[in-house]
Amino acid sequence: MSEQRYTDQQLQQALTYIEIFDKAGEIDCGGCGYKTCREFAAAMLDGIARPTMCVELSKKIIEKLKKRDRELRESLFLQQELLDSIAVPIFHEDRSGRLTGCNRAFEEFVGKKLSAIKGKGIDQSIEDKDFDKINVQINQSLIRSGGRQIVETRFVRPGVVEQVVELHKAPLTDRAGEITGFVCAIFDITERVRRSEELLLARETAELSVSLLQKMPSGFVIVDEKLKIREANRAFAILMGEEIVELFDAHGLRGADLKSLFPSHQLFVTFIQSGEETYSRDVEWSGRKVKLALYAIERGKTAGAILLDLAAPDVKKEEVRQRAEKVIRENLETVQKIANLLGENASRTENALSSVIKLFSEDEK
Repeated sequence: MSEQRYTDQQLQQALTYIEIFDKAGEIDCGGCGYKTCREFAAAMLDGIARPTMCVELSKKIIEKLKKRDRELRESLFLQQELLDSIAVPIFHEDRSGRLTGCNRAFEEFVGKKLSAIKGKGIDQSIEDKDFDKINVQINQSLIRSGGRQIVETRFVRPGVVEQVVELHKAPLTDRAGEITGFVCAIFDITERVRRSEELLLARETAELSVSLLQKMPSGFVIVDEKLKIREANRAFAILMGEEIVELFDAHGLRGADLKSLFPSHQLFVTFIQSGEETYSRDVEWSGRKVKLALYAIERGKTAGAILLDLAAPDVKKEEVRQRAEKVIRENLETVQKIANLLGENASRTENALSSVIKLFSEDEK
């Protein structure tokens, strides 16, 4: 017999090619055309038989392939489940830009099922030419430079208002490191951008409004419940005296203690504690007579005041009224934001400057 020409060690080595590693594995099924597994091993050593002739080996290979297929399917299913659990729209493309997959959030985002858009360009999913152009540019950039890119863009889809999104995109690579496609997450930042733009507009408007208040010919001051000054203009400093003017010109008065500046500071304390919206009276100190108009910014916490020098021409009082009225009538919401930007929690600030108008209007009667 041919197997006798080979040692037991040589035959055992040959049997490992058909995944037989011990005596128990030699089942001698005959499926290969030889009576025993050892005869088949000898035939392989003679070069007249091949491992693929072993029926049992073929069965093992098929079982392994089936197992790997199941594992791959389960892995792909799990990956898809993970993608679908993410609320952010995600899609991936091949190197040429054809859609290869996406998550449920992306389907909802574009209003189309994957089956209807798979294998097509992104322009078939998001019907906006500018978006398609930007997507192509990002892909080309990633092919050249790799890495990851974050791009902000705006687009309008049929029946949908303009959206502002951030595209977070990165390349997909094979084991050799070659780019095979791209994956992209789409973050809708429309609301964030809108709020940012509103805040910027509010800040700019507030700066203009505060600038207006600073230029008012009458004194203007905002204080908290501890009588710490939040905002004041130079006219207020002038009313308080030369030393205060020097302090104002050097550092401003924010954070200063009103008690050390204004003799009738108790009026502020009483007003804030009263919870009233407005209060007006004439006060005198050092031979100066001033009309003090107090108004609540946040009841019990923050108050503002305008001090009108009664020795000045009446035209100044009219100017104060007209300028304050302009601020209110242009944008009451902006008045709220002014107080917020000055550090106030002004839920009722719409009453603030309007109260000043009311006070001065009543005084004119």
